[in-house]
Amino acid sequence: MVVEPIVFAARRPRPTAEPERATELAAEGATPEPSPPPASVTEATEAPRAARRSARIVESASPGADAARVERERLLARLAASEGRAMITRAANECQRAGVEFPLEQAIQLQLLEHVDEAFARAAMAALSRLFGAEAPTKRPILEQRLRRLEDTADEEATRCAAAELRRSLRA
Repeated sequence: MVVEPIVFAARRPRPTAEPERATELAAEGATPEPSPPPASVTEATEAPRAARRSARIVESASPGADAARVERERLLARLAASEGRAMITRAANECQRAGVEFPLEQAIQLQLLEHVDEAFARAAMAALSRLFGAEAPTKRPILEQRLRRLEDTADEEATRCAAAELRRSLRA
């Protein structure tokens, strides 16, 4: 298991005078005075100026929550990058064993159409039909190819009907 480092963020204050002016004043023995910013900048930044000049150290959230999020993202990235029915099936099954819920994203749902278990494919078709109500398909040729394959070769009648219905809705 990879342990992520604790992330700290700090901000340094800006210099108070221009370097050339500070050098001139140091040669004369005077202390540098900060040059006033333009009036428009002064009005817009008066309130947050004090907060911006102070350094802040921030520690990220609890390591357990981050580890779970990182693991979820890793599993979903593996599923999205998988090619072929066997790899997609293994990646999806691993996601399911880890308790990862499949997001309503076209890329993930499109991959789930290739799962060996037709229940995954039917769930993906239902999710895709909801998604296509709000947005257009991104990888239409691949989607149509996978739906056509399911329509022709699926073992269960419910899967064949769902694939045919989704293909008809894409044409309309």
